[in-house]
Amino acid sequence: MDFTKAIVLALLLMAFSIPVSAQTMDSKDSTRMNPQELKLPENVQTVLIHEMVTITRLMGNLLEYIVQGDTQSASRAALEIRDTNLKQEFNSQEIKKIMKILPKGFIKLDRNFHMTANELSKAVDSNDFKTALTLYKDMTQSCMDCHTAYAANRFENLKE
Repeated sequence: MDFTKAIVLALLLMAFSIPVSAQTMDSKDSTRMNPQELKLPENVQTVLIHEMVTITRLMGNLLEYIVQGDTQSASRAALEIRDTNLKQEFNSQEIKKIMKILPKGFIKLDRNFHMTANELSKAVDSNDFKTALTLYKDMTQSCMDCHTAYAANRFENLKE
């Protein structure tokens, strides 16, 4: 593992080692919330950290593939991002419990992120790399929005 990846991994581990701020819906913007403490079960927190590390790696690869015009690799990376989620690690009963714990705004951001990854895959399959790059930007913005709303105390430089 190179130094940069080790730093990213360490930051992600620190980011998710503290309880996530739960949020309640605001009528103006479903991602703007009033903080409440949310305590994730350790197994959920561990899986979420693993998911974020995987997505970070795949996002780096995806950008490389987009700027190189590598359709096949970019599409594959985008689909891997789309399919990276908690459902891979938990049964349906556990998922129902987790969905009750996670804030609705978090769930909305997460779903939009994964749907955008799917759209990006379609764009690169059509050799539309301009759209793919715009969708990549949207995915990155989703990451920042989520970190701002749900991990502001861990990403202090990200401001609304």
